[in-house]
Amino acid sequence: MTLRLSLCRVPLRPFPRLTRLSPPCRPFHSSSRRSYNNNGFLGFLDDIPENTVFWGIIGLNAGVFTAFWWAKQKLSVERDPSMYRWMQQNFTANWRNISSGRVWTVFTSTFAHQDLPHIFFNGFTFYFMAPLTLSILGSRQFLFLYLGGGATAQLGSTAFTNIFQNGRDPYSLGASAAIYSTLSFLAFAAPRMTLLLYGIIPVPIWLAVSGIFAYDTYLTASDKGGKTNTSAHVGGILAGAGYFFLRRFRVF
Repeated sequence: MTLRLSLCRVPLRPFPRLTRLSPPCRPFHSSSRRSYNNNGFLGFLDDIPENTVFWGIIGLNAGVFTAFWWAKQKLSVERDPSMYRWMQQNFTANWRNISSGRVWTVFTSTFAHQDLPHIFFNGFTFYFMAPLTLSILGSRQFLFLYLGGGATAQLGSTAFTNIFQNGRDPYSLGASAAIYSTLSFLAFAAPRMTLLLYGIIPVPIWLAVSGIFAYDTYLTASDKGGKTNTSAHVGGILAGAGYFFLRRFRVF
């Protein structure tokens, strides 16, 4: 096993200075703590304050990023690959890790980032957009969406890469797919909400997410994504849309 990390990064590229103009509505009954304290699968999660969920996810991303940075330092300075190899095996997703029984990597990889720009742009978008989805869904359903959307996208991306891209098996990591799932859900839940592109240009959220979906689908189909895992982006958007309809028709 070589130590050269062939990463299929999942950065989020959409909107620097993305701000909200109009608030979202509640299109269906959410799983707020007031209504779900004692009911439903893992209903106790709704007892967790939304701020705790929000800052907890940011903290986990920061912690895993720091651990990856420290592992790289040990590798480059001390020539000790053990920590770096462990991080690679437990916080990146690919077929080798999944088939080896490390199925948790489809979840843990959504908290890992390769470099500062990667975590900055993901964190920037999560900071401004996640509270809106949290306010609609409540803590429990938001965690289902965020973790489930990210994991579903990573699984779909791994399958797509192995089947349609000559059996390549790059490592994938990053919160983009999970964040895309929350953005996609929000676009369906509050399609009239307006975003400010670069703080200037008003764009309906449904149009913004549709544009991202079309662009990443094109890059995926033409295999022009480079080191960006565009198939995971597509999977995250589809997962968010699917979750909306599951909630809308009370399937889940």
